[in-house]
Amino acid sequence: MSKDQPTPISVTILGMFVLFITFWNALRGYGAVANWQVLTEFEANPTYILATGTGWALIGLLLVVTIWRRSRFAIRANLLVSIAYYVWYWCDRLFVQSSSPANYLFSAVFSTVLLALFCTTICMPSAKAFFDKEQE
Repeated sequence: MSKDQPTPISVTILGMFVLFITFWNALRGYGAVANWQVLTEFEANPTYILATGTGWALIGLLLVVTIWRRSRFAIRANLLVSIAYYVWYWCDRLFVQSSSPANYLFSAVFSTVLLALFCTTICMPSAKAFFDKEQE
């Protein structure tokens, strides 16, 4: 795939999804700072929320850069980070959050389907061809 060819729709969807998750985590980090006192009063850990929100937002920005620059390791990096994010999400939900929401089944199905779609999209032949460009 030459440099002047358009980006495949699968890569565009992937990039938008990564940007959405990045933005969501940036909002978590900002929300922790903006609501520090309230979180402390309700015995939530604002430091943890700030650190994880900011950390995942920075990782997301790095992933967006790998997609934008068509880095050869973008596929592996996105797969690795998506699996790590899935594991972190469930560890956070099961072991860190104090309340136990009633929507575990929905969350399990939805997050697993999203992970599968993400991994399938990044592994599509059009996406692989896009990232396997000649280094110029």
